Amino acid sequence: MTFRLGLAGPLAMLRAEMADMLQYRVVVFLYALWGFIHPIVYMAVWSAVAGEGDVGGLRQSDFTAYYLTFMIVSHLTVAIEIYTFGPMIQYGRLSPHLLRPMHPVWVAAARNLSYKAVAVLLLIPIWTALFLVLRPEFGATPASIALFMLSLAGAVLLSFLAGTGFALLAFWTTRSGSSWEIWMGLTFLLGGQVAPVELLPGVMGQLAAALPMRYTLGFPIEVLLNRLPPGEVALGLALQAGWVAAAAVIVALVWRAGIRHYEAVGA
Repeated sequence: MTFRLGLAGPLAMLRAEMADMLQYRVVVFLYALWGFIHPIVYMAVWSAVAGEGDVGGLRQSDFTAYYLTFMIVSHLTVAIEIYTFGPMIQYGRLSPHLLRPMHPVWVAAARNLSYKAVAVLLLIPIWTALFLVLRPEFGATPASIALFMLSLAGAVLLSFLAGTGFALLAFWTTRSGSSWEIWMGLTFLLGGQVAPVELLPGVMGQLAAALPMRYTLGFPIEVLLNRLPPGEVALGLALQAGWVAAAAVIVALVWRAGIRHYEAVGA
């Protein structure tokens, strides 16, 4: 009973955010659809490069499967807090939420989930059509699907914490978006976006394997498509869990410091 009562507030907030998001479903669809454009471009480029052969052991069908999966994973792991939670702090709209019996981060989480839920409903037909037309060869197995779900949950949580952490910089600066752009640039290079991580050369590949960007995007795709041996999957899950824990601690510390600063200036 206590557990149910504890979830009542967040669930009510989620329902309210869903209702609000549905009013802007056309805008949500257009934003989410733009996220399909880049993977299609990457898929076309890498498929052309591979031709009838392969690139680093990846054939045309491998790139097709990778970027079709990327379309879904990138949407489910996108962090929008810099555009939703950050402005709440910057323009003083956080104050009313501090009077509620729930942590304001629940607001960011509800908006994140409602955006993704509404957009997924709109995008599934497009993804299905692409799948039927391109007919990629997925190497997924029941075990890889189960591990994919686990790694995807970790990626969603890590991405949300990263987005929240950067949004909290709005306590001190009006240019927190600039810092976020650096993170997004690193994710573009090292997260499995511009190319699968296994194709990154030398030091870049080593950095990608160690830094958190890969574990917000490319890692779940590699797991699903069986591109990693069992030892690397286990190590990747451990690193992902470590980054989630580190991000949670950082967000908690930044929140405490930020809220003291926020109150000090009279909010």
